[in-house]
Amino acid sequence: MKRVGRVGSFADVQSYVRSVRDAPSLTDIGLVLKDATRSLQFHHYALAQRISSNRLGTLRLSDFPDHWVDQLADETRIADDPVLLASSRQVTPFAWSNLPTLVPMTGRHRAYMAAARNAGLNDGFTVPIHIPGQASGLVSFVVGGEGDLPNDSLPAAHYLACFAFEAARRLRLAEQGGDEQQPRLTQRQLDCLVLAARGKSNWVAGQLLGLSAGTVHKYLEAAKQRYGVSSRTELVVRALYDGHLNFADVMGDRPADG
Repeated sequence: MKRVGRVGSFADVQSYVRSVRDAPSLTDIGLVLKDATRSLQFHHYALAQRISSNRLGTLRLSDFPDHWVDQLADETRIADDPVLLASSRQVTPFAWSNLPTLVPMTGRHRAYMAAARNAGLNDGFTVPIHIPGQASGLVSFVVGGEGDLPNDSLPAAHYLACFAFEAARRLRLAEQGGDEQQPRLTQRQLDCLVLAARGKSNWVAGQLLGLSAGTVHKYLEAAKQRYGVSSRTELVVRALYDGHLNFADVMGDRPADG
């Protein structure tokens, strides 16, 4: 399997996506994700399907320490995980250090996080995934010891998390003999999506396309509804997977790295 170098630029994310698309199994996705995790200067990762605010599904990948994974086999222990609770309420990524501002931390929640730190999971960056009517989930990138989150890597980690979960979700769906119809986007929706993927605001995109900011917003919201996603990042990821976009569209006028 091809190893991906240090992941930090959009071009590097493209290499990661290719590796994920070539992965023939969930195990292989886990190996690619492990490699990318180290490249992003994290120590561990975890990807999981979320059934409810305190329950995980059977789709789980991680390289957490074995003794911690063994403890998580106890579903009652997972119910005390505040990261899982926050993921059910948040649509944007969050650092574990911000959990007290996101959910009411009970004594059991605090004890759970203390145990995680003792297991070598010091702080994390979690990306919630919400797919209405399907497998919602979360992907966490974690630093161990006394390390701090690598802030410069967080935008790339966000995209990688969405790609990894989408790849795992589609493989699991194929294993179960399922199939899903690919949504179709209109040309105007694609025009707005390309500019949104390049980081343009609704106002700037509207100026470039001859539309109002409100109309751009409506096109993007309609595209999100067609895909059943809750964020623009997830919309970009799904459109890239289905070939509506390619990385040349997304990179566009981004400055070269270096």
